[in-house]
Amino acid sequence: MRKEIESMNERELLSELVRQGRRAERAEKVKACVLVLLLATVVVLALVYVPKILAPIRKIEQSIDQMEQSFGQIEQGFEEAKRVLSNFDKDSIDRFKETMESLNETSQQARALLDKLRDSGLDKLQETIEKLNETIGSILNFRLFG
Repeated sequence: MRKEIESMNERELLSELVRQGRRAERAEKVKACVLVLLLATVVVLALVYVPKILAPIRKIEQSIDQMEQSFGQIEQGFEEAKRVLSNFDKDSIDRFKETMESLNETSQQARALLDKLRDSGLDKLQETIEKLNETIGSILNFRLFG
């Protein structure tokens, strides 16, 4: 029904211009409403999902902190081991090695004896020898590091 603009009189041109202005105004209002609804939706979704996302992130941060503490303790242990090992000279290490070999050999002999005694039913003697073996080990460790 629209006539060509050239064929319209002034009144028709004015009414067409007013209609276009109203349509543009309505379109702007609709766009503004849609934009407000979109922003409100984003805000609501952020309020719902951000805490759910932050909880695992906080747990990860705590785990990382615990790992850093553990690494610090491990490093301290290594430093302590280095310090202890630096106090040993070659002779101390050789004596320690000999003592451990002797202790190992004695332990193997004691186990062989215990196996024979177990077969004979002397369990009480086995317990006593194991305690003696532990005591000897403690004495040797005390002698080496004391």
